[in-house]
Amino acid sequence: MHTEPWAKITVVLLDRHVAYLDRLAIDIRLKHGRAISRAEIIRGLIEAAFQSGIDLSQADSIDTLVELLTGSMPKRKAAR
Repeated sequence: MHTEPWAKITVVLLDRHVAYLDRLAIDIRLKHGRAISRAEIIRGLIEAAFQSGIDLSQADSIDTLVELLTGSMPKRKAAR
């Protein structure tokens, strides 16, 4: 199952996030014939963020984190 050390944690998600994970899991199962858990989806999203090379430490809020990950962060004006 897991080839690396792991830890079991509990996180609190908004209902709409849980609904999104459930819908995605159903869509994946219907499209590929393979069940995938919420945890696998979350691990995949974290791994994608990890491999993106984006400096997520710039985020000071969940909104900024989303902007960084989606590439919609406003461009800073160059100092004159």
